[in-house]
Amino acid sequence: MNNDSTKNGKTSSSNWLDEWLEKNETEETDDESLDEAAIFQQAMQGVKPIKEDNRAQTKPTPKKIRIRCHDDTHNIRDVFSDTPVDDYPDQLLYSRDGITPDTLKKLRKGQFHIDNSIDLHGMTVDAARDYLIEFLGECETHGSRCVIIVHGKGYSSPEKKPVIKPMVNRWLREVPRVLAFCSAQPRDGGTGAVYVLLKKNK
Repeated sequence: MNNDSTKNGKTSSSNWLDEWLEKNETEETDDESLDEAAIFQQAMQGVKPIKEDNRAQTKPTPKKIRIRCHDDTHNIRDVFSDTPVDDYPDQLLYSRDGITPDTLKKLRKGQFHIDNSIDLHGMTVDAARDYLIEFLGECETHGSRCVIIVHGKGYSSPEKKPVIKPMVNRWLREVPRVLAFCSAQPRDGGTGAVYVLLKKNK
């Protein structure tokens, strides 16, 4: 039986050959795809997908701050006593010997450039002491000249008296690098904050 197709009385022997080649190529392609799929399945045996809660959680590394001692003979923690203070002056003012009246006047008017600031308002005495020590260490490291320390006015304390303010008034007098301090101008916190003039780094 002749399977060749004819057209216009002529035998076309190429059609069946083209169809056979095309079919053979398709079968080979399917076989290759099956082989690749089988190889992949075999390679992935025993592999489990990562679950959402198994993903590693990363956190930024906390910044470490170097705290330096400000007293030549004693640790500053020993100098900063936490004994309660009975004196509650509204306006704070202090200067070491050698500070000129003009320098103190300039400080009281808030005319020095403020290099840094800290807010101790609402803290416990222990927390405020540690935070202030750390802050003064940063000031020394970076060569800060004039800073603002916010201590609050004590309106939120149980006895309506300042707690941190009188402690700051005492602590700053014990720090050799503190040349002078005074209550700030209203724009910078008024009697709830102090300007602090620090000694220049050598």
